[in-house]
Amino acid sequence: MAVTERTESFADLVVDDPREFRVHGSVYTDAEVFAAELERIFERTWVYAGHESELPAAGDYKTILVGTQPVILSRHEDGKVHALYNRCRHRGAVVCRQERGHSNFFRCRYHNWVYANNGDLIGMSQSTGYPDDFDRSAYGLVPVSRMANYRGLIFISLSEVGPTFDEYLAPARKYVDAWLGRSPVEQIEVLLPPHRYEYPGNWKLQAENGYDGYHGNYVHLSWQRVLQLSKESTVEEVQKYRQEGAARGLPRGHGLLERPGSLNPASSWTARMMDRYPEYAKAMSAKYSEPQLIDLSARRNIFIFPNLYLFDTHLRVIVPKAVNRTEVQLYVYALQGVPDAINDGRIRGHERFYGPAGFGAPDDIEVFTEVQTGVRARGHEWNLFCRGQHRERVENGERIGHTTDEAPQRALYRQWQLEMSKP
Repeated sequence: MAVTERTESFADLVVDDPREFRVHGSVYTDAEVFAAELERIFERTWVYAGHESELPAAGDYKTILVGTQPVILSRHEDGKVHALYNRCRHRGAVVCRQERGHSNFFRCRYHNWVYANNGDLIGMSQSTGYPDDFDRSAYGLVPVSRMANYRGLIFISLSEVGPTFDEYLAPARKYVDAWLGRSPVEQIEVLLPPHRYEYPGNWKLQAENGYDGYHGNYVHLSWQRVLQLSKESTVEEVQKYRQEGAARGLPRGHGLLERPGSLNPASSWTARMMDRYPEYAKAMSAKYSEPQLIDLSARRNIFIFPNLYLFDTHLRVIVPKAVNRTEVQLYVYALQGVPDAINDGRIRGHERFYGPAGFGAPDDIEVFTEVQTGVRARGHEWNLFCRGQHRERVENGERIGHTTDEAPQRALYRQWQLEMSKP
């Protein structure tokens, strides 16, 4: 499909055929598509911005890019977190150039206008150049249109229109709650700084991959062989485990890969930790019933459209930089209310698989570069996402398939098509 053949809505780049769901290769390579994604998805929908534990004290801040828009998250003296456009109201310079830090105010370097960390304009150099009745209260940093804090997870929307936050998160809320539930106090603390990497590929390659249960036996075969050599597990046992569970495509573009929960220490991380640490078992059993423990012990990779993954050891944030360049930020977190040894083990496990010298993430990055190269070939211009389409079932709005099926990816691209169809 040539660029000139495309509709303005980009809807024709996704074909939701009941037997052959497919996506056109230009969604990964076309700069015009990418620019539209930043505007129509990242700058209009709800996006993840940070966790409240990143800003523990009044004066703490972090800066982010939302699509093309620079934004500051800051905690004011009143304890509230504010999301503000990072743009001086005078001549447009950014007022905060650091990624994160601590300050009670933001000062524009250009002409020395000063703002409190809730956005109020509190200082103007050589203010006699303005009339006595100049209304400073009307020239503070502009807050983003909408912000929501769900159990420490901060989301923002730069648009005043569209679904409410409750409507946006509703399809995935119970899975987010279960993810937090491995802490007996249902709280986490992000451990800074984040581990980050870039890859020369489109942002959707990471979005597609985090809940992909199909690739593990092939891309991560070397990891399985290491486990076998160390006598931790056999390749056959790992591959059998990868057949268990389900892939779930949710409304609003969310989705997840799910492995079943259990109270058997041999097959469940939660049960294993409860078996090893009696104080953890006591706290968990006091808070949850047995069916609840089984549910929250399930291993889930949860995608919250369009830029957040919730993993067992980290929050993964996808930051599009260019059509063929993406930054990924991995925020390792500690479970609150658990023995230190549990979190120490989680961090070591994260390093072993997801770290720079780990066995998992480097494999995936290499595959992303191979896809980004391959989709430029014009012999056939469509990618298939129809695995399991003929056998998926629908329950309570969820499309559920085999653990290797592409139900979550189809949910991603249905929402992508919806957002990209809006003018």
